[in-house]
Amino acid sequence: MMELNAESAIKAGGWDPRYAVTLAAAVQDDIAAALVDTNGDEADIDLDEYVRGPDGEWQEAGSGSADDQGTHWSWRMVSIWGRTAPGRTVEIEYLGVSHSTVALETGWWLFIAPSTDDYEALPQRIQR
Repeated sequence: MMELNAESAIKAGGWDPRYAVTLAAAVQDDIAAALVDTNGDEADIDLDEYVRGPDGEWQEAGSGSADDQGTHWSWRMVSIWGRTAPGRTVEIEYLGVSHSTVALETGWWLFIAPSTDDYEALPQRIQR
């Protein structure tokens, strides 16, 4: 079973590894997502969603444009992402449960969870 990391996210998303850079990735069971800077200058950032295929490999399930921060709902997963100080813990609330993630050395962070049928049920960053 392949782990989703910076390199495998670019490969699964079909991006050109000479230019694309994975800014952040998150995995939960058989769903995953990555923020990919498609040309290496942070001018075009995509949120790519992946599902684990029957062979254990990650397969791209969707892709769309992303900004420096945002939330997204799909029938598979919800996601929230942003930038902050490197190493900072980011607190998130989703469906009444608190979660946390840590910003990478670049300051980017990403959280995902399985979605519900309610497209308005999105994770929110808890500001402290």
